[in-house]
Amino acid sequence: FLSSRLPALKKLEKLKEAGKQEEKYQLLNPMVDELCDEGLRWTKLSLEIEGRENIPDETVVFVANHQSGILDALVMLNLVKGHRPCGFIMKESLGKIPLVRGWTKMIDCVFVDRSNPRDAVRSLNEASDQLAKGISMVIFPEGTRTRQYPVMGEFKNGAFKIAQKNRTPIVPVVIYDTGIHMESSPDGKWRGGTVHMKVLPPVHTATMDRKEYKNLASVLHDQIEAEMMAFYGDQYKK
Repeated sequence: FLSSRLPALKKLEKLKEAGKQEEKYQLLNPMVDELCDEGLRWTKLSLEIEGRENIPDETVVFVANHQSGILDALVMLNLVKGHRPCGFIMKESLGKIPLVRGWTKMIDCVFVDRSNPRDAVRSLNEASDQLAKGISMVIFPEGTRTRQYPVMGEFKNGAFKIAQKNRTPIVPVVIYDTGIHMESSPDGKWRGGTVHMKVLPPVHTATMDRKEYKNLASVLHDQIEAEMMAFYGDQYKK
């Protein structure tokens, strides 16, 4: 899919270099929509999303739990279809995959090397600049997908710092079961099914005091975890 659209990528790069952002998005957005539709078709998945009405019509930081590198990106791309421009904070290794880096740069993604603290700070500053330009960001604050599925990992503070700096609302997103579908296809043959997601009410950071910011990562972690525990019941064991 991506290689067949290399001529379009070259055109997008020229538009970006020329500062023609509106023209870039007019060309880019339909292709991203098509990629989302094709991705669901390839994986034989459908989405059941509750709470779309909780996404405000302004620049936001989407914060989601992380179960599957591939499927989480796909379902979040589908979620933000109607909320653009919107980029992702992604681990640096994904940017080394042929074709991927060029396309992800077009959709305003920021790459981060978590093994390099200085580079991580640079990436967060870049993501903060994106927010200041009116570009929403998707962040998985666990930093990597959980290894004890479906139990969540600890949330890191980076996502919340850039929201604080820009006084940007945070939209928590619960991804319930991409891990199930990822684990069910170890041979690469997708078996299909439904991925369940829920958008929780936005958290408005503009009026928060220092103490509220300090506790925000753990508060949102516990909020999303409560949804996961209700979904899984006794299967969710810390």
